[in-house]
Amino acid sequence: MELKKKIIKNIIRGYNRRRLKNKDFTIIANTCLGGIISHELNQRFCSPTINLGIRIHDEFFAFVEHLDYYLTLPLDFIPTEFHYPVAILHGEYGDVTIYFTHYKNQEQALNKWRERIPRINRDNMFLIMDGDNCSDEQVEHFGRLPIEKKVVITMKMYPAIPSVFPIVHHKYKQGDLLKYGMMDESVRWLEVFDYVHFLNTGEIRANALFRNK
Repeated sequence: MELKKKIIKNIIRGYNRRRLKNKDFTIIANTCLGGIISHELNQRFCSPTINLGIRIHDEFFAFVEHLDYYLTLPLDFIPTEFHYPVAILHGEYGDVTIYFTHYKNQEQALNKWRERIPRINRDNMFLIMDGDNCSDEQVEHFGRLPIEKKVVITMKMYPAIPSVFPIVHHKYKQGDLLKYGMMDESVRWLEVFDYVHFLNTGEIRANALFRNK
């Protein structure tokens, strides 16, 4: 099974990298999505929201709507029961809690945060959100966020909101987006969304490899 997963992963990775035309992009995301996509495409990390999470959607909305403002604020690291650092951006539009889920300590988290902020390419910016637990009102709010190229991945359809990409499948459950669940659990559910086409064109569509799976 592991050998099969590795072979399929390498095939998909090569296919995606060959198709990618748009480079030097910035992905602002509420989970590890940006880091995984950038890694799979062998692209530089040009976003501070790499390998971390902002769990509450309303906090993420405030962060995105006032991005330049929040990126000037200091990270206030707080005591935590988790095995990774947690910090708060105390802002006038609301506090934003940052969960540095893939960082060993505060120093590493702070250094990577500061290192990647200057890399942001505002002329080539994309917003990708894992919409788990989103209410209908929050999905509608997402659709109004002031970033042109954006997508929220949900578990149900919202035909009136162009920025929604739904994954509606009897095997797909809440929290599964970054898990392996397709083709005998050899492929991530994320691959259902054609993120390469999205980065190349800004258009939202399903990956042709998995449209009928």
